[in-house]
Amino acid sequence: ATAILKLEMMGKLSVKDTLEKYFPQAPADKKKITLHQLLTHTAGLIPALGDDYEPLTRDAFMKRAMDTPLNAAPGERYDYSNVGFSILAAIVEITGGMNYEQFLQKYLFEPAGMKYTGYVLPHWKQQTLATGYRGKELWGKSNEKLWATDGPYWNLKGNGGILSNVEDMYLWHQALLTDNILDTAAKEKLYKRHVQEGPDADSYYGYGWAIMPTPRKTWLVTH
Repeated sequence: ATAILKLEMMGKLSVKDTLEKYFPQAPADKKKITLHQLLTHTAGLIPALGDDYEPLTRDAFMKRAMDTPLNAAPGERYDYSNVGFSILAAIVEITGGMNYEQFLQKYLFEPAGMKYTGYVLPHWKQQTLATGYRGKELWGKSNEKLWATDGPYWNLKGNGGILSNVEDMYLWHQALLTDNILDTAAKEKLYKRHVQEGPDADSYYGYGWAIMPTPRKTWLVTH
């Protein structure tokens, strides 16, 4: 979400753009989906297209996404979709002129001082990466999973898979409090309560953030 807003600041795109601008062959039901709808999970896309580690190139992912029927008409309702954020990652590559992780490193992570966040560009030391478990079952390390040479395949790219640590996450938080990454107008879009996360929900979705009231009558920005 931040990468899309950064590209909008750079004059490369607008959140009002429709999919047909970037994918002219998009079918009729998806041509008019906007980047805003992708960012707010209101595009009507299904939640996922397959396993996170299925070897799927960008082109193959986009073909599958375009060929898959929508769950709802664009703009009709909030329906969480990782597919939409992977499409946004493809648009980052198309408009940014480099691969997804390279764009994140150059325009987001490096300006924030983050050295241990990414897919494959940080120089990971194997012993520093966490080992995951599901109950008593060994899940392993993220970088031991089936990835392409430039990071995860496209069911995971753009919607997850990024490795980081507590210190870098704090640097990210600090950077978003300043204008180093996004200006005030862009941050207003990032944190705006765009849509309810369901007809009876007291939480809202911004761009990549869930925003909900607290008992102290403040707003919690989380995910």
